[in-house]
Amino acid sequence: MRVVSLLLILLSVLPYGRASAASIGVYEGAGCTGVTALSNFVGWLGRQPDQVLDFVASDSWQAMADGANWSANCWRATNAKVVFSVPMLPAGANTLAEGAAGKFDDKFKQLATTLVNQGYGNAIIRLGWEFNGGWYPWAAAKDPTNWVIYWRRIVTAMRGVQGAAFRFDWCPAQGQQQIAADKVYPGDSYVDIIGQDVYNQSWSGVTAPADRWNELLTQKYGLQWHRSFASAHNKPTSFPEWATGTRPDGHGGGDDPYFVTQMASWIGQSTAVYHNYWDYPASDYNGKLSDGSKPLSGSTFRQLFKPVPRPPSGVRG
Repeated sequence: MRVVSLLLILLSVLPYGRASAASIGVYEGAGCTGVTALSNFVGWLGRQPDQVLDFVASDSWQAMADGANWSANCWRATNAKVVFSVPMLPAGANTLAEGAAGKFDDKFKQLATTLVNQGYGNAIIRLGWEFNGGWYPWAAAKDPTNWVIYWRRIVTAMRGVQGAAFRFDWCPAQGQQQIAADKVYPGDSYVDIIGQDVYNQSWSGVTAPADRWNELLTQKYGLQWHRSFASAHNKPTSFPEWATGTRPDGHGGGDDPYFVTQMASWIGQSTAVYHNYWDYPASDYNGKLSDGSKPLSGSTFRQLFKPVPRPPSGVRG
């Protein structure tokens, strides 16, 4: 009966997440759009997520300032914790060298002040996410030296705002991409969490779920590298975006419950502090599960991440 009692105690202190102690989050869309869409996910999974993922607009400096205020204001009404993905540069002619020289420090002080004033002074900031790829204006391969200097300036500027207690997540995309991520690591003093975005996809021609998963594990700058690198720097990990789904070019893993199971296990065995499922039908990757379009993966996800029932009060072994 002592074993039963111990099990009941463990269940009582682990209310969520059979797969992981890391906090679970979701992306359902930006700002108030995401707020509206979140209710469907909650009804589908049977629980509120621990946090949500959002993106600050990157069309211009003004759009960044306005977007941060809009997003924080939308989510504040729900009392949701938010991981804010913050661009390092907006679209246009601005350069990493200008940022490294301090030209944009005030922009980030303003953004930090907005978040503090909206009640998000302790938010996780996923600054310059997927920097090792070539699809964002802040791509590190363009100017690695100034990218590192600029990251440090932004972190210093945002931390210097009164009331700020942000945690900064350094988050490359999976794989080597255009530059090896560790070539532009800003240093332990400027990084709080080491993240990685992980999507079930392959370009090598493998089609079996187990082979595709093994590729994600063992590729250069894949999952195994991520874990080892974070451990070497004594930092917790995160998975700000992960999903299985379809791509318009056919390289997505589709409805793949094996990936969901393996990913949940990997997160659960790691030092991850949080993870967010990409429950969104983006044009380049549709990872939506809550609409029933991937029934096998959806069923597996719900089984792994549904609430763990609490024992009734007063139960004794």
